Amino acid sequence: MRNPGLSKSIERLTRVLVSKKQIQRKTPIKNLKILPPFILPPTHSLFRQFNKNVFVPKLAKNIRQHSTKPILLITYVPTSTSLYLIDELKPEKTIYDCVLNFENFPGIPKDIVITENELIQMADMLIVDSVLLKEKHRHKKEQITQIPAAVNFEMFYEIYEQQIMRKKVNKVTYFGGIDHYRIDWSIIEQLLEKGIYVELIGPAPEGIPLRHNHLIHQDTVSHQSLPSVLKNCDTLILPYQINDFTKGTFPAKLFECFATGKPIVATALPDLVLFKDVMEIGESKEDFTEKVLVSLQNDNFQKREERILLAKDNSWSARCNSYEEVLEGLILN
Repeated sequence: MRNPGLSKSIERLTRVLVSKKQIQRKTPIKNLKILPPFILPPTHSLFRQFNKNVFVPKLAKNIRQHSTKPILLITYVPTSTSLYLIDELKPEKTIYDCVLNFENFPGIPKDIVITENELIQMADMLIVDSVLLKEKHRHKKEQITQIPAAVNFEMFYEIYEQQIMRKKVNKVTYFGGIDHYRIDWSIIEQLLEKGIYVELIGPAPEGIPLRHNHLIHQDTVSHQSLPSVLKNCDTLILPYQINDFTKGTFPAKLFECFATGKPIVATALPDLVLFKDVMEIGESKEDFTEKVLVSLQNDNFQKREERILLAKDNSWSARCNSYEEVLEGLILN
């Protein structure tokens, strides 16, 4: 959706050029085909012309070659490229699965509101993951449903079964994307000033603006390795900025955090406030820090069990069942 830098461009080009055999080896699911497209970002008129007249028709042709059955198209990006692909494929049904408040996403195409509204009108079903996005788009589409993120429950629950409960917070951990429009660095800075070790796990393409002996940064960790990395932290933190973009965010990691059983302190994003009975919400950086310091003392068996139950109810198995019901209803109607 955005113009990538040189290193990211090389990375994406390499990914596109990797052989089909290598891709299929990574996805041993029967009848699953992954077709990495060669597509330019929809940021300039010249790029769009190449997409519309060259790259998208080629992608559509490639898709059709893999099946003679009617096409069900699910898209996550409301750009001109998606509109071109829908026009080329003419799918039986189209679903727009909206997981970001795109109009406030940094570096996004200037006409994203226009193309998103076009996509919503073209789609047969609109799926959103957050409360704000449902409220924002509900008047645009009668067929709208909310399906939040999910968790590989068994994998993250291993942490709960093996963890050692401490009385004092020594280390807190955040995992996920690390960027300047999402993370509230003033919270991180204040936690460090209190002598707490802060561990950040995830890619930081813009760099880390803080330097401190107690600040630990690990780059991308595989999803399978993540639970073992999280075992040694005392409290999990979700130190998001509160802005127009993040207000439409349902953190994909939320139920993963719940499955660990560990205490959680988060800022007051609309979707996180809904879980204030089982996790701590910091209304300011001072309040956030204070709640981190007492998070182990304030947590209890009942809260932990409620978080575990919420995670279990939002496993990938349960989520896939919800998605399947939506798809079946759409196709049968």
